[in-house]
Amino acid sequence: MTGGAQPTTASFQTTASTASSSGSQTSRSPDPITSKTSSEHAESQQPITPVQAQDKDPRELTPSEEPNIDIEEFDWAGLEQRYHAEMQACAATEAALFEEFNQAIRLFESWASVTTTHENDRSYKRLKTRICYVQGDEQRLEKKRQHHTKVVAAFESALALLREP
Repeated sequence: MTGGAQPTTASFQTTASTASSSGSQTSRSPDPITSKTSSEHAESQQPITPVQAQDKDPRELTPSEEPNIDIEEFDWAGLEQRYHAEMQACAATEAALFEEFNQAIRLFESWASVTTTHENDRSYKRLKTRICYVQGDEQRLEKKRQHHTKVVAAFESALALLREP
């Protein structure tokens, strides 16, 4: 609708009609949401038959609806069997996961041991290199010490010659 008033819920409830000779007459039409036809109203007042009661879930029936219906036996043995079957399936899944985890742990242990062994070898080689450098420095220092000792001895002998008359 353009520019006019929009219909309200009241327009669905009341309609105006013109009568032939008596003028206008207002009649009430049923509310489309809450009204029931007379046959629906009659059906809602009738008791539920056993056939209708069987269509409903027995847990939804109240004693006033059908007190003569027995509660059917529950299959407890079937429940136990389903339980055990599900538990076996879960145990199999768990065992597969555990085996996969064990394989991953074995791989990690191998990696860790190789890494440890490799690092130990590398650290030993570094130690040997450092020892070699230190021993080389010690030998050079010893040569320098011996050289200084000889130089000092030469100076002392030269001074001793100068002091002699």
